[in-house]
Amino acid sequence: MRDATNRIRFPDREGAEQTMNQVSILAAAALAAALPAQAPQHLVVPAAAASSDANSFEWLAGASAPLRQQNLVAASHLTAMVGRTLTAVEFRRTAADEAYGGASMTLQVTLSTPPHGPLEARKDYAANVGSNATLVFQGTVALPASPAVPGGPGAAVAWAANNVLRIPFTTPFVYQGGPLCIDVVGAPVTGQATAWWMADAVFEPIAGSVADLGGGCGAYGGPQRRGSHVSARSLLPGAYAQFEAYGPPGSLGLCALGPRAPQPIPLALLGFPAAASCELMLGSIDMLLAAPFVPDADPGLLHRGGLASVELRVPNSPAVFGVTLATQWFEWTQQATSNALEWTIAGAAPTLGMALVEGHPQEPAGVLTVHLAHVLRFESQ
Repeated sequence: MRDATNRIRFPDREGAEQTMNQVSILAAAALAAALPAQAPQHLVVPAAAASSDANSFEWLAGASAPLRQQNLVAASHLTAMVGRTLTAVEFRRTAADEAYGGASMTLQVTLSTPPHGPLEARKDYAANVGSNATLVFQGTVALPASPAVPGGPGAAVAWAANNVLRIPFTTPFVYQGGPLCIDVVGAPVTGQATAWWMADAVFEPIAGSVADLGGGCGAYGGPQRRGSHVSARSLLPGAYAQFEAYGPPGSLGLCALGPRAPQPIPLALLGFPAAASCELMLGSIDMLLAAPFVPDADPGLLHRGGLASVELRVPNSPAVFGVTLATQWFEWTQQATSNALEWTIAGAAPTLGMALVEGHPQEPAGVLTVHLAHVLRFESQ
């Protein structure tokens, strides 16, 4: 470059480098603006329900009533998300030929890596929360009004805005592997609840078995004195076996567990002033659990008596697969027995790889199911 005196003038090296750097920065910014933003990735759990309705349905926390729900998901469902940042979770409606009304609810959503997988889950909420618990959302969300799904159960249901409860995370969560706990506490906004908005859920048809042995007497259980019950769906490795019986409201019931007796033993033979129909059906008593007969809050159901219930944790171990025992209740004030039930744990553990714990938010524990859980869609970057 020459100046007015025709002398050669060299440009300032430092200034030239600065100008070139500025040009490079501007060019990079323009290029970045021209490129489309990275699209989020989605993962549906379980994968088989990605585009079609699963085989069950379940409440959503806060849509109709205060509710706490913990969905535990096994690591095997989540391998595609390892190292990614979770930015939202979605719940899709179930396929049904009925329209759902909209609603508003307040939600608190916490994600964590629980200390165990779904088949080791506990009904106590705190036991399922990991040390890295992160509050990813707290606020009000709108549950959309959703039109009927033609075809009913099993039909295709799109992850469209009017079919989905979407919860965008205000605090992202980096998934580093292992099981995942999605802990949702919800309550309806006053005057904006919905009576019926069912989310899609997956159900594994697995159960133990129950056989009635008779031997019941007393005033409850109808003409055949069948006032004792065992939930076959609860007789699963990883679940809580559930035993119930009816008896005099306010009195105490004793739930005895042991092997079935070779033949019935009349209680009168054991020195009890009992009726001839009162029979002990257990060969021995290996465990004795006490529970009160709680009266029903509905006066119209008081004729059934009070309901006593106990639970027994079934470990997720091959040692319990197919194990058979019997249960019979005894009520002291009547000197009466319930019908006895022989029950068998399922011969294999559930393979769903998911679990659901749900109950009232103010209670420390809920009801655990290891064969039923929500269908979930995770969004990640």
